[in-house]
This record gives sequence, structure tokens and C-alpha cells, in this order.
Amino acid sequence: MYAVSGLNAEGFSSSGIRGGRQKGSKALAEDWAFIGRLDYTPSQVHGLVLGASSYVGNSGQGQVDANVLTQLYEAHMEWKYHGFETRVLGSWGHIGDAATLSALKGETIGSSNYGVYVEVAYDILPLIFPGTSQYLAPFFRYEKFDTNATAPVGYVDDLSYDQDIFQVEFNYKPIPEVVIKLDYRNRNAKQGTVPDEGNVGFGFIF
Repeated sequence: MYAVSGLNAEGFSSSGIRGGRQKGSKALAEDWAFIGRLDYTPSQVHGLVLGASSYVGNSGQGQVDANVLTQLYEAHMEWKYHGFETRVLGSWGHIGDAATLSALKGETIGSSNYGVYVEVAYDILPLIFPGTSQYLAPFFRYEKFDTNATAPVGYVDDLSYDQDIFQVEFNYKPIPEVVIKLDYRNRNAKQGTVPDEGNVGFGFIF
């Protein structure tokens, strides 16, 4: 369980609530949020994790004339077994005072949103070099999300934010704490055209 400073609704947009994330010492704490998470690892199935989490808190932060109660709920599953990996995650969110916020922002802020993804991967390097501690896994991911799943009364749903994404990626870990990524994302919107994406990334844990 956690208590944290809430999101800032000034950063919400038709594309979602990502812009409402706050930054360290600059974070406003007029409104707080509460987070809970529960994970279960059944002993009968090695490498399996089942879980769910929730986030609830106001996001007005004294910056907009509304409380903007923000709720997020998700469930997830992860299973790793002899080089095979799969993940499934689904989420649903609700934004209170969405009509008021839409009027203030001049764009449709969805009163509800959702997303889901499924991915599978397999570490192929042990098949080539048995006993190696390095990791090389191609994986495929399918995503579906709609940041304006429900538009507030009086506002039109922007269907360009109702998208399907097909992604192919390669992850290489020379050591467990370092990863190099290469991916291609094919994006399809229910209305309009969105560009495909190609990315090269580098990450590390310390």
C-alpha cells in the first residue's frame, strides 16, 4: 500500500493521463492518491505471477476548478518457464469531472479509458550457446487501447485514440542488469492515420 501525491489534471489530454505525472521536488501535493497492489505466486506452477492493483485519488491539485477524481484498476499475469515468457495486462480507468476538464482544456478528455496487451517471448541464446548467462529474446506484443473510451456528455469521442498496435522486438542482455532493445511498432487507429514507429533503446538497473 502506498500514499503519494496525486496526478496533476492540467497535464491530462485527449491522448490520456500520462502528462499528469509529476516530477520530484516540483510535485504539487494539494491532492493525494492511494495505491494498492496484490501479487500471488502459486507453488504449483513455477514462474507464474498473478496480480492486481489500483490507484485512486483527486487530480485537481488546486490548478483546475474541479476535484477530478482519477481511478485506475488493472490485473496482470506473468509466466516464465525455461526461456519462454508471456505477459498479459488489462487496465480500466475513470476520470471524474471530465466534462468540466474538457471545457477548461478545449479538447475531449475521456471519462473512461482502457488498455490491454499480450506479449510472448523466448530466449533463444541458450539454444545456440548452452550454459550462457547472456539473453537474446525476440518477442511479439499486441496492444489495444482507447483513451477516450467514453466521452463526457456534450463532447465527441476522438476515434484517433482508439488504437491497435502490433509490435515485434528483440531484447539483448549481455548481463542481467543491462538491456539493448530494437523494436518496430505497427499502429492502426479506428479513424485517421497514425505513423508506425521504430525504436532503439538502452536500459540498465543499478
